[in-house]
Amino acid sequence: MSTPLSERERQVLEAVIDAYVQTAEPAASRTIAKRLGLGLSPATIRNTMSDLEEKGYLYHPHTSAGRIPTDIAYRVYVDSLMHPSAITRTQADQIREELSGERSAVDQLLYRAAQVLGVLTRELGVAVGPSLENAVLERLELIQISSERLLLVLTLKSGVMRTIFVEIPERLAADAVAQVAVVLNERLAGLTLRE
Repeated sequence: MSTPLSERERQVLEAVIDAYVQTAEPAASRTIAKRLGLGLSPATIRNTMSDLEEKGYLYHPHTSAGRIPTDIAYRVYVDSLMHPSAITRTQADQIREELSGERSAVDQLLYRAAQVLGVLTRELGVAVGPSLENAVLERLELIQISSERLLLVLTLKSGVMRTIFVEIPERLAADAVAQVAVVLNERLAGLTLRE
């Protein structure tokens, strides 16, 4: 299974995988011969596909069908046959522009990163932030926004900051808000958010 592939085998394997991914149909030697455009006959391609099948890279579902890539073939494709395209200067500028700005809004940054990747690759872009359940609280701040609202700023040991608006039933004096923050820091700093 780890037998090195010849250049022809690599080209044929790449063409079979590309064809199968695009059509979800077993790839026939005639189709691959046309796709490669190297002047190889379908018989030559068929022989190469047979060699790839013996090595475990292709599967032949039945006699009259073409070949289907195996898991091993996909691994080789991802590891060494895929040709990721370099991004253009315009695309790099677009990424920089989209991702610049407010860095404390991690969710918004991840959302925008997924959007940019999706547009540039024409694929589904997904970005997931770290779970904060086990994050350790470094400190918290309470900032009075209005008579009924406080802004709670959580700073985690990892450097991540979270902000939460808190509704309060009655107005608190500024020194009372500061005292509450001191007590909360004394009791909560060093604990995980889950605790």
